[in-house]
Amino acid sequence: MRRIRIAVAIAMGLGAVTATATPGVSAVGPDAAASAPAPLKRLDTTGLDLRVGSDPYTVPPAAEFEPVGIDGALTGDGRTALPGAEDAECAGRAAYLPRLPVSSWFCWDTRAQGDKQDIPHSPWVPQGLATSGEAQLDGTPVGSAHRALITSWTWQNSPDPSAPDYRTNSVNLSVVNLDDRRYRNVLPVWVDGAGVLRRVYGHGGGLAWYGPYLFMTSSSNWNGYPGPDAGRHTIRVFDTRKIYRKRDGGGGDYRYVMPEVRHYITPLLFDYVSLDRNSAGGASLVAGTYKRSGSTSASLGGTKLVRYRFQSGPLGDYRLVAAPVQAWVSTVPANPADVISDVQGVQADGDRLYLNMSAGSVPGADPSRRFATVEVGGDPSTWTINAHRSWAYRPEDLSLWYATGELWGLTEGEEERVVFSLRLTHLNP
Repeated sequence: MRRIRIAVAIAMGLGAVTATATPGVSAVGPDAAASAPAPLKRLDTTGLDLRVGSDPYTVPPAAEFEPVGIDGALTGDGRTALPGAEDAECAGRAAYLPRLPVSSWFCWDTRAQGDKQDIPHSPWVPQGLATSGEAQLDGTPVGSAHRALITSWTWQNSPDPSAPDYRTNSVNLSVVNLDDRRYRNVLPVWVDGAGVLRRVYGHGGGLAWYGPYLFMTSSSNWNGYPGPDAGRHTIRVFDTRKIYRKRDGGGGDYRYVMPEVRHYITPLLFDYVSLDRNSAGGASLVAGTYKRSGSTSASLGGTKLVRYRFQSGPLGDYRLVAAPVQAWVSTVPANPADVISDVQGVQADGDRLYLNMSAGSVPGADPSRRFATVEVGGDPSTWTINAHRSWAYRPEDLSLWYATGELWGLTEGEEERVVFSLRLTHLNP
C-alpha cells in the first residue's frame, strides 16, 4: 500500500448505526513504502463528446397518475423497512463491509437480498448509488426535508435463459428515506407519442444526483424494445420533482414512476458516474468504463474515465457541456498492487479520484475488496496512488456526502448486500 496524506475537513457523521472492522482481520499495515507514480495517464479527449438526445419530456396521463415528487416517494404507506445491525440476519452481513471504521450501515430486506442457491430466480441486482448529500449541500433533496439515497437495480438474471423475461436488462430505482430507513421502488420510464409509459432498459450501472436531477448511465442492451436512442449508450436524466403515483393505487411496477426528461448519447459505454462539486470551473460529472482484467498483463490497463462540466446557468441544471474537460486511462503499473481494473465505481473530488474494484483476474488476496485513492493534479509525474484491499466485498457505485465528508457505497452479491458510509479520513489505512 502506498500512503499519501489527506487533509479533509470532516463534519459530524450521518448514521445512528455504527459498525467497525470485522474482528480478526487486519488492514494493510502502516509500514508501506513512499508514494509512487499512479497507474493513470491523460487520455486524448478527441471523439469523447456527448450528443444531446432528441426526445421531449412528456408527463404521464393525468387521469391515471398524480404528481407526488420526491417527498411522496420518501413518505407514506407501502414502504419497506430496512434492517440494520440490530437485526441478527443483517448483523451477519457485517463481514461484507469495508475492513475500515464504518460510520453507518444497513442491509436490504430479505426479499431484496437474492438467493445464492437460486440465482436465476433472484433477478434484481443493485448497481448505482446516489445520495441527497451530493444533490444538495444541506443533505436534503429538492422538495423534501428527508435525507435520501437512491439505488438502481438491474434485472440481470433470467429464470429461463432460452426465453428471457421481458424485464431482463430493465432498471428499477429504490428511493430510501434515511431518516426512518424505509424505501419504495420508483420505475424509470419514458413516455411515447401516445402517452403510454414504457420501461427504461439498459444496465443502469451508475447514478449521480445534482439539484433535482438524477443522472443514470445506461447501456444499449434494450433487447429490441423501442425507446429514445435505445440502440446507443447513454446517460439518462430524470427530474426527482416529477415522480408520479398511480391514482388507483395499483399498477404493479408502474405504481410510482419517474419519466426521463433528457438523455445524452455517450461515446463510450459508461458503467458508473459521480458528481464532483469541487472540480475546477464548477460542478462536473465523472463517468467511467468497466474493463475486465484477464490472464495477460496488458488486460490490466485500459479503464477510461472522462469528466464533463455542467453548462453555466442555474445551479443544479441538467445541461452538460458536450466536450469533456479531462480524461484518463489506466496503464499497467510497475507494482501489480496498484492495478486499476474491473472498476465498479468512481467518486471524483477535485483532483482526487476514489475508485473501488471487483476481482476480475487480478491475483493476490482479497481481489474483490480493492480500493484506490489517486491524485491527478498537476504534472502526471507527481500523481500518486494509495491502493489497498480493505474495501467492501464485491462493491458497486460510490457517492460523496459533501457536508459530512463521508463516502457512501454498496455491495451487489446475493445474500451479501449492505449499504454503508465512512469518513474520508478512514479510507487509507
